[in-house]
This record gives sequence, structure tokens and C-alpha cells, in this order.
Amino acid sequence: MMIIREDQENQMEGARNRRMPRHRVGSAAVAALLLLLLPASRSSALDRRAADGRGDPGYKITEVAVAVPDVTLTGTDGRPVPLGTMLGDDRPVMLQFIFTTCSTICPLLTGVAARVREDLGKDREKIRAVSITIDPEHDTPAVLREYAANFEADPDWMFLTGRLPDIVAVQRAFGSYLGNKMNHPPYTFLRRSPRDPWVRIDGIVHADVLEVETRKMIGTR
Repeated sequence: MMIIREDQENQMEGARNRRMPRHRVGSAAVAALLLLLLPASRSSALDRRAADGRGDPGYKITEVAVAVPDVTLTGTDGRPVPLGTMLGDDRPVMLQFIFTTCSTICPLLTGVAARVREDLGKDREKIRAVSITIDPEHDTPAVLREYAANFEADPDWMFLTGRLPDIVAVQRAFGSYLGNKMNHPPYTFLRRSPRDPWVRIDGIVHADVLEVETRKMIGTR
């Protein structure tokens, strides 16, 4: 359950003036996205707790082993993108799976990523962002290009589509394939370099939390 505290309510008016993604989503998703993009207070960002009161974090971070398959995907410009080669360079990576007709978790994931990249400023050039559609039959390069523009994606943020079997192979490699697009989990993957393990963040975390994790990755290279 998401609770709106008085300090967050006082920030609502200012938050409305922030850059918000232009992608159309349902009212519930918009409300949730607004809370995720609000500057977090100490209790929600640094001391975020689960509802059971035991002091467990409200999100989970896990190291995962990923063997990136040898597949070639397609960028928004229609050009082929060999995934292994692209992820094989020394830049840190943030990776998510999305699809453009999703009206729930996908715009939340993408909106949080957009906020983080905006707040990183010039440091965003140090990390590559990758969003891979899990609905390639609908999400053509042109569709993804429009979707990326809705979130004002910068040049270092790649949106990729491809053949369905290749997309499924990538999902399986990252442990995020659950049979169909409606069941995909809200994961964000981070990796410092090809020599380091991938880190999976389970759940849709506050933008300030993801920024902290991203800056840790950039700062310790």
C-alpha cells in the first residue's frame, strides 16, 4: 500500500511543474508515477521499509548471473544492434524490459528511468540505458522511436526490438520470461562492467533510490 504523507502532499504542486513523460497512461498509473518522481523524504528513500514492520527494505536487490545470448536486435533507426557486442563494452548499463501498449508497470519503469537520467545530468553519459520491448510484433522501430520521444530519451538510451524468438531468448537469459507480456515482472538490471555481475532490482522503486544505486555503480568504476 502506498501512503501519501503530508510532506509529499506539500510537494505535489511543484511536482506538477516538473518534466513529466508525455506517454498516455491510466489515472492510477499517473498517480503512482507522480509519487515515484517526487523528491523522496528521508523515511521513503533512505529508510524505506516494508509494511510488515520488521525493517526489511521495500524492494529487493539481487546479484544475478546472465549469459547474454548471441542475438541481433534492431534500434529505433532500423539498424541492427548485436546485443552481445553492445553490452560487451566497458560502460555501465541500466536495462529494462517494456512494451509500448502497457499502461501499468512499463510507463512507471520508464518514467523512473527518465527521471534518473535527467537528475544524473552530464553523468548520464557514463551509463548506457537499454529498454527492450517484449512485444516486437507491435513495437516496430517507428513505434519505439515515438515512445522514446515521449519520455525525452537521450542519445545514450537505446530502445530495441527484434524477432520474437530472439526477444524471448534475451528475457530467458535475464530470468524475466514468464510466458507472455502481461506477466512480465518489474525488474531493473544494473551492471558496472562486463567483468562484474548484473544486479537486479525487483519492484518499481522511487527515482531517488534508483539514482543512488546508479551513482554507486558509476562512482566505483
